[in-house]
Amino acid sequence: MFTMSADPASASTTAAPGRRRSGLGYRIAILIAVLLAASAIVTTLFSVRAVQSAMYAQTSESVDNIHTAVGEIISVEYESVTAFREASLERRRKELESVAAPISTALDALRSEAATGQTTEAEAKATALEMLKTIRYGNKDYFFTYDRSMTAIAHPDAKFQGRNLIDLQDADGKYVLREIRDVALNQGSGFVEYRWVRLNEDKPSPKIGYVFHYEPWDWIIGTGVYVDDIEAEAQQRLAAEQAQLATTFDDVQFSQDGFFFILDQSGTVVVAPQGHDLSRLASTPSGQQYVQSIIAAAPATDGPTTTLNADVAVKGDQSEVWSTTISTFTPLGWILVSAVPEAVLEAPGRTLAWQQAGLSLVVLLIGLVSGLLLSRRLIRPLEAVKLSVQIDRTKVDEAVSDIADSDYFQRIKERAEELRWNRREEPPTDE
Repeated sequence: MFTMSADPASASTTAAPGRRRSGLGYRIAILIAVLLAASAIVTTLFSVRAVQSAMYAQTSESVDNIHTAVGEIISVEYESVTAFREASLERRRKELESVAAPISTALDALRSEAATGQTTEAEAKATALEMLKTIRYGNKDYFFTYDRSMTAIAHPDAKFQGRNLIDLQDADGKYVLREIRDVALNQGSGFVEYRWVRLNEDKPSPKIGYVFHYEPWDWIIGTGVYVDDIEAEAQQRLAAEQAQLATTFDDVQFSQDGFFFILDQSGTVVVAPQGHDLSRLASTPSGQQYVQSIIAAAPATDGPTTTLNADVAVKGDQSEVWSTTISTFTPLGWILVSAVPEAVLEAPGRTLAWQQAGLSLVVLLIGLVSGLLLSRRLIRPLEAVKLSVQIDRTKVDEAVSDIADSDYFQRIKERAEELRWNRREEPPTDE
């Protein structure tokens, strides 16, 4: 007997095509969203780190450039003071040469009188020594005369007259008379710098000496002028420049909250920007440690810079990490310091990173929307194919059902049942 009926699964398949179609589209959309999100997250993280690193390096380079520029300003100002000092000393040297020039002329005249018999050589020498001892010019400046052994044969200071002073040292331990002899005998004339005590005083002062060798009588004659007035003027100019630096530092803009200051080798603040109280560097343990770290990190020579990061409360009681650029100005023994909060250096990169992250989020949302629209365009043809297959299968089921319900099929079915029944009732036959 034939049994034909509609497939029950076809009913459920036919009943839920919409759910299947929507489920496939949803899964494809989710897949696209996950891929876009993963790509956006990786790209954003990489971009954010790259941007932060680049901006931090750029900001740090700007700070270093400004630090170098300030160091050059200090160098120029110091060179102006040095140029003043050197120009003033050069004028003094020329004045000494001018003052000493007539001495040789006067000695030549006395020696000529002795040669012509107007006087004896001993009398000429005695007259010359007395003259050299009593000459005064300028600010009570004088001449001194030594023989080759550096015995004072004409000196206005009685405590030196007649003494051999070859081993005499100045206030700095310099063997002045040895240098004077070397210059006079080896060069004929020249200058010597030393520190000496003025007549009737007990405090040494810087002095420039001009000496020459009067060969006819083998005398070493010299004079000198004190230059402490030049040094005092130079120090006044340096102090004025130093005060001006405080204003200059106040105008220097590293970035928000950044500033420039100068320490000496002992860690004392020499110059600070106007309006900046740096007393905490000396009054707090963290400030003292910060200063000692700066001194330890300072380069030994001019030019190079080093960087130090330290967590310290420079302003107020709040501690924060400061990025510190350090260099050295050796002529004055200064340590140049620029300090900028680490957060300030990171701020430009952080701001740009957030902008990059926001842009990536916008791109992600646009991608998701585009992905959903694209998935719908891709799913529709597939859904159409599925729907066509389901419709064809339904038609087959309907055709089979029509055949099974027809009179002809029913008669065939009844005849088959009848034959099957008759076959059961026939007795078996013996062969």
